[in-house]
Amino acid sequence: MFSINACGQSSAKCPTKEQVKTSVKDFIPQDFSVESVSQVQNIDGLCEVVIKVGTQPLVFYMDSKGEYLLAGNLISVKDKKNITRDRQQEFMKVSADQLKEIEKHVNVRHGEGDRYIYFITDPDCPFCKRSNPIVEEWAKKNNVQIRLIFFPLPIHPEAFVKAVSVICDKKGFKEYAEGYISQNQCEEGKKAVEANLELMEKLGIGGTPTFIGMNGRMHSGLPTEEDLNKLIN
Repeated sequence: MFSINACGQSSAKCPTKEQVKTSVKDFIPQDFSVESVSQVQNIDGLCEVVIKVGTQPLVFYMDSKGEYLLAGNLISVKDKKNITRDRQQEFMKVSADQLKEIEKHVNVRHGEGDRYIYFITDPDCPFCKRSNPIVEEWAKKNNVQIRLIFFPLPIHPEAFVKAVSVICDKKGFKEYAEGYISQNQCEEGKKAVEANLELMEKLGIGGTPTFIGMNGRMHSGLPTEEDLNKLIN
């Protein structure tokens, strides 16, 4: 564990983005982009690398020649900060074009606010269920619209049916949160959920809950009010 400032500028002491991509491509089967390569301040020869698979950032470290790779968290001993995690959060953002594509997949709209967030959810995900009242109360207090996108995971066998039921029966946030399910499995609903699954694979999103703000910032997992505020500011 090292106490570092990971936000340094690119340096000749680090491999180029092209060298990084060549070095790590055999370890990462998906398409990825190299977002940043920078020298870690106060640690000679150690370089921070940030890549993105879809929307998902991955932070790791390499030597100056790009011959060795170090994966794991760097922790600031002095202030107890997880610098690797903080850097990942900085790069958790989607582009304007990706936001336009995400908007096409909204299944339920809740609230009338001019500001909004996308809530990517699985009806049977326990952390989504815990998120529901947090997000609803925050959205009401701040006049923010919640835009639900259903992403049923295969580990929850009824989630797909529940998502389709809400869409086909034109139900809202309340019914979704209560676990609404019906026999109405219309083709329109099935196609909408299947399209969501394809989008999540394209974006590299593999879990729920995931939140995407109108500003493009992302948050994965159970949110706090502070986490949600960052999505609209």
